[in-house]
Amino acid sequence: MSLRSWWPAALCAALAAAGVDCRREVVDTGELHAQRVVLEHEVAGLRDAVARLEHGESLLPPDDVAVGIDDRMLRELIAAQLPLDVDVDRFHVRLSAAEVRFRGSPLVRLRGSGFLREQPAVSAVVGAIAALDPIRIEPESGTLHAKLTLEHIEIERSGLEALLSGAARDALARRLRRRLEGELPDVQIPIRVQQAVVLPALTHGPVRIDAAQMPIEVGVSRAYAGQGMLWIGVSVRPGALARTGRTP
Repeated sequence: MSLRSWWPAALCAALAAAGVDCRREVVDTGELHAQRVVLEHEVAGLRDAVARLEHGESLLPPDDVAVGIDDRMLRELIAAQLPLDVDVDRFHVRLSAAEVRFRGSPLVRLRGSGFLREQPAVSAVVGAIAALDPIRIEPESGTLHAKLTLEHIEIERSGLEALLSGAARDALARRLRRRLEGELPDVQIPIRVQQAVVLPALTHGPVRIDAAQMPIEVGVSRAYAGQGMLWIGVSVRPGALARTGRTP
């Protein structure tokens, strides 16, 4: 059996271990569906990696500069921007903790709680799953920047059962997702990519050289997450050297 044909069976086996039946569509919006979202992303990332290796390709373009970031560092960067508080109708949500594990896909889990504003004792455990996508280099600063794209909202171990039906909790989760989509913090990775080589002028002595600058076109070509590391391929293309000043 080839690696490629093995992965669909592995996906079903992994989902079955989580209690998910591969033969039917899952409509749960709680922890079960959250496990499915995570597994599908991880398996998709691993299948892409296996397919590249089977074709003799590298995980990152061979001419790229590889930048490696471990999941603990990303967790600290995200946690520094928490807690995040939002209101949806009568419901207040606070996301206060982050969990980052790179296992085939750059996913982030945010966890916290929610409660009815007029009845704080009526509470629930709330979680969000987001992907680090897209990852790009900011043109102004040259730093790596990642956006958290929301994939799933979960409301579990809820004290809302006596007040809201399952359909009402699902509707609340959908409204909460729309509310959070523009509120999740961006991740500023403290790595700066130089976008130009500046050659200063030599103005004293027997040899004098005009000032010059060579622009460098940089961009993120591909990212791979695995074994606790996020590897980012940065493409670098030098431009034409141009004189920026004359030597007196």
